[in-house]
Amino acid sequence: MSYQNNQNFKKNPELDEEYTSNSFTLLYNVVKSIQVFFAQFLEWFQTLPQWGKIIGLIMIPIFVIKILEAVVSLVSLLITIGVFGGVIYLGYRFLIPPNYSDKDK
Repeated sequence: MSYQNNQNFKKNPELDEEYTSNSFTLLYNVVKSIQVFFAQFLEWFQTLPQWGKIIGLIMIPIFVIKILEAVVSLVSLLITIGVFGGVIYLGYRFLIPPNYSDKDK
């Protein structure tokens, strides 16, 4: 590779550094917000009475499992719809003969 091609390849390194730093900043902000939410949740959980903590320890995992189950079910439904649509399209495309008019001949 010549020197000129090398210069064209590294035309604007500031943009690459800015993109990388923005990506890391976004990831850092997401992790930080999750940490803040978790700290607030723990603070709220510690203020509950003893019976509330027991009920929370029983109910919270059930809700989390139900939410994950709903997400998996939704993804499964979307995949099924996509496959079904593909089968219908392929059936239409290959099994139904084209209807040519007399003008095309």
